[in-house]
Amino acid sequence: MSWNGQQFNRPLVMMHKESLETLCQARGGKASGAASAYFPHQSISAELALVILLTHNMVEDAVNLLASAIVPRVGVWWVYRCMELVLRDVEADRAGDGLTPAERRSRDAAAAVAALSDTGDIDALVEEQRELGRKMTAELEEKARQRQYMTPAQRMLLKLEWMQQAVAQSGLDLAEAPQEPAGILAQALESRMADTEEHVRRYVQSMLSPQEPAADLPSSDRIFEAIRAKTAGIKPAVEKEMGKVFPLKMPGLPEPPGPEKRLAALDAVMRWLLVPSDENGQLACQAAVAAGQGPESMLAYTAFWSATNLKTETGVAPANPALPALGISKTLYQLAMMEGGNMDYAARYREFLRLGIECADGTSTWGAPSSPPPVPVPV
Repeated sequence: MSWNGQQFNRPLVMMHKESLETLCQARGGKASGAASAYFPHQSISAELALVILLTHNMVEDAVNLLASAIVPRVGVWWVYRCMELVLRDVEADRAGDGLTPAERRSRDAAAAVAALSDTGDIDALVEEQRELGRKMTAELEEKARQRQYMTPAQRMLLKLEWMQQAVAQSGLDLAEAPQEPAGILAQALESRMADTEEHVRRYVQSMLSPQEPAADLPSSDRIFEAIRAKTAGIKPAVEKEMGKVFPLKMPGLPEPPGPEKRLAALDAVMRWLLVPSDENGQLACQAAVAAGQGPESMLAYTAFWSATNLKTETGVAPANPALPALGISKTLYQLAMMEGGNMDYAARYREFLRLGIECADGTSTWGAPSSPPPVPVPV
């Protein structure tokens, strides 16, 4: 494109030569708050405002500004080219696995359900716990059979050994520095409080940054951790899939228009581009109504709004200069949000900008279509 990173190599001859203020008032142009902060004043030209936005890499704002400044007929051609780009990208992506976006969602949802339903790892931990219990039971039964248990004297010696270990761990030397019972109790309480604080600190840290359970944990703890990790993934997986399905398919709603209706809307747009008469604009409006919702319908409405006069039930009304800019920007947004394809939202807007500049500087012009119109993808 003619933008070299600092300026345009070719003048944007297909843009309205108006100031930014006039553009906003007459044609519905509106810059975001972040974009307006870079403009020195509102009397700058639309082309200079576009240069400022591109210099600061504000691609989406630049596209919306260009939608307001470009000549409507050129803008409709620009969006038609963008639609060809996106639909071909979606079709190329579909050719990879032969699945539509809806079918791909169903496949991913089934895979997520299968992964969440697999309890093999939990069953293995449960079996490990059972095996450990069977082993301990067998050992106890063997000791009972061989009478390998401690005598009362042995149990007393073991208790004394535990008491000596407890005194050694507390750091007390009862032989050299005997203390009052209250002092011993206070020191033991202080040690207990320190242990409690350390336990709370570790618990809070584990909640803030959970880690995989250690392999040497008791089997029951690892079973609990495995169940918790598996159930924690259910809600995000469900929300992710539900977020992809909008609007919801409710019973009683009319069936969405088929691809032939949307293809007819694109035919009507091309007809108006070649002969931009009010009659062809009216035909584009009728095709837009038949196509329902979607970028094809919005582009057909934009062609109708770009006609010289709008025929209404009460007569003929002059076209609103803000409507074509609104239709261009809304259609581009719908194309950027279209599901499928290899390009993401930001990449599509960068391509929209490239095509828009080619149309605005006169490099890309319409004529007899050299290729068939793009085929809309199934809903």
